Amino acid sequence: MNEMLPPNIPFLPDQLIRHETGALVSGMDGEFLWVDKQMNPVSPESRPHPMRLCHGVIVDGHLIGTWLDRELMLACMGSIPVNVAEDGHQRADLRASIGTRVTHHPAGTTWAHALDAEPMAMVSDGTIVVFELYHRGLYGIGLKADEQWRMPTPEWSYPKRRPRNKETISLHVHNSECWITSRGGRVQRRSLADGKLIEEHLLEHAESPLEHHFKHGDHDLLCSTTGEVTWLHAMNVVKQVQLGGPVQSGVWDEQFNGWRIAGWREEIVLSNNHHERRETRELPVHIVPLGCGALVLYNDGSWENSPFEFGRQSEE
Repeated sequence: MNEMLPPNIPFLPDQLIRHETGALVSGMDGEFLWVDKQMNPVSPESRPHPMRLCHGVIVDGHLIGTWLDRELMLACMGSIPVNVAEDGHQRADLRASIGTRVTHHPAGTTWAHALDAEPMAMVSDGTIVVFELYHRGLYGIGLKADEQWRMPTPEWSYPKRRPRNKETISLHVHNSECWITSRGGRVQRRSLADGKLIEEHLLEHAESPLEHHFKHGDHDLLCSTTGEVTWLHAMNVVKQVQLGGPVQSGVWDEQFNGWRIAGWREEIVLSNNHHERRETRELPVHIVPLGCGALVLYNDGSWENSPFEFGRQSEE
């Protein structure tokens, strides 16, 4: 079952960002490994910046990402061409530069600049990149970092003030809109063209606070901090499942028109007609659909073939 697996990731994996010809796997300490569609390495391991990559999108052959070091209170943003593997400065260099005019940016960037607040989320439609900075605002930039628009930090219509309710957990592009999801379970639809508010609404049927919001077209997967998962289609409930713990990641699989979910030491598949789950030996952090099956990436960097395989179906 586990023959022909990709080599283990040589660090503790964090982000997995897919693109047309492969993916980037990043580590908790800023490591990078570029891989092909089968998750085999196409570059050596590198560390362009000694900070964790918080968010990233791959557009026009470039990773546009944000990096953050909470201890050093440093954050930056930059663009790195796909498959570029260069090592940058050591963390000691960043620490030594604090209070000076010296600024260290990630290695291999075509552009980069410092950020003055913590990055919260990022999304792109392939032409414009939208990101939010904590208590600074919402920004839309071009692929060369040219600012298109900026808006104040979103204000939310919560009737009661609760801790972190207004914190942004995700940004999504849907049609010509940017959707901002807050931890308390409300969404703002905004114009991609200028960032202006179109509508705010509550994600009904989902338990809050939310930990994740994954989206594929009109399908939304809402994951609460307690492990409750709610699948909506056109804002109507398709399925609601209580898992054994918090969700690590979720991805849509077109082979069966449903979701693959990396849970707390469990793997789950949700389709219109059924759902399946199994316990896993380690903590799964990402699932990569491939053909009729999928690869499961664990927090120790190892891979496993998912036992859940599906032929192409016509489920909706």
